[in-house]
Amino acid sequence: MERGKSFKLLICTDGSAEAMRGMRYGAKLGKGIGAEITIFHVCKGGEDDPENRDRELVAVGAMEEKFGSRSLGMSIPEIRYLEEARLGLIAHGWMAEDWSAEQGGNFDGDLFGDFQITHRGPGGEVINLKLKQGRNAAGEILDEIENGGYNLVIIGASKRSGLSRIFLSSEVQKVVVHAQCSVLVARELEAGHGHLVGLDGSEEAYVMMHKDVMLASRCSCPVSLMSVARRPQDESKAIRIVEEGQRILKSFGLGAAEIKTAIGDPVEELIKYGRNYSVIVLNGKGQSGLKKRFFMGGTVFNVVIAAENSVMVVR
Repeated sequence: MERGKSFKLLICTDGSAEAMRGMRYGAKLGKGIGAEITIFHVCKGGEDDPENRDRELVAVGAMEEKFGSRSLGMSIPEIRYLEEARLGLIAHGWMAEDWSAEQGGNFDGDLFGDFQITHRGPGGEVINLKLKQGRNAAGEILDEIENGGYNLVIIGASKRSGLSRIFLSSEVQKVVVHAQCSVLVARELEAGHGHLVGLDGSEEAYVMMHKDVMLASRCSCPVSLMSVARRPQDESKAIRIVEEGQRILKSFGLGAAEIKTAIGDPVEELIKYGRNYSVIVLNGKGQSGLKKRFFMGGTVFNVVIAAENSVMVVR
C-alpha cells in the first residue's frame, strides 16, 4: 500500500466464529492503515422461500426486542450478523456508539431488500455495514469487490459439520480464484504472530512482498521471508532469493524480522512453518486468462486449501 493512498477493506461475515475472528483482525488492520472498512453479509433465500422468510421474521423480531426497532435505522432479515459485528467493533474500541450513521444503498422499504449503513467517526473514520440479497454468495461478493474498488477482502473458512477440520467451501474458493484484489482466508486468525511471506524469486513475488510489508508495518505486524528449495542442490538459490528480498526491503527503508529457507515440497513446507504465524502470504498476481486454469492446481491454491491457519493471496 502506498502511503497517503486510501485503502478499502471488505470483511465478509456470516456470523460464524471464523468470520468474527477475521472481522476483528481486519478491523485492527484497517484501523492501523486508516482504511475504509465495509462489513458485508450476503443474505440467501428471501420472499420465494416461505420457511426461510418465517425464520428470518422471527429473528428480526428478536433483534427489535433486544436492540430496538430502529437500532440500525430499519428492520431487515439477518441484521443480527451486522449488529453483532457493530457491537464487536465497539467492544474492541474500533468504533464508538456516538459515531454518526446514515442510511444508504438500495433499501426501498422491502424487509428483504439490500441496504447499507455508513458510520463516520470524528477523525474521518468510515465503517460501512452492508447487506446484499442473493442466492450466490460468491457472485455477490465478487460483484461487490469489482464495484467497490477494494484493496483487500477477508473471508472466513468454515468447519465441516461433525468434523474439526477446517475446509474451504466452493464459494470461498471462487472468491480466492476470481477476486481482482488480495484475499485473506481467515482460519483460527489471531493477531500478534506476524506474517510469513513465501518467495519464489519472481519479480511479482517481490512486489507482493513489498505490498505486504507496507501493509503489516501500519499495524506493527512483524514479517518473515521464506523460500523453499525442492532439492538440496537448490538450497543456495533459495538463500539468494530471501537475501534479495531483504535487500529490496532495506532499499525502501523497511526490513524483515527474519529470513529462512527449507528443502522439500513448497506446499508442505510453507504449511508446516506457517503454523507459527498469523498469516501465510503468497503471490496471486498474474493469475488471469490462461494462467488462471493452472492456479487451481498450483502451489498457492494448494496452500490456501490445505493450510491450518490463515492465508493471504496478494494481488
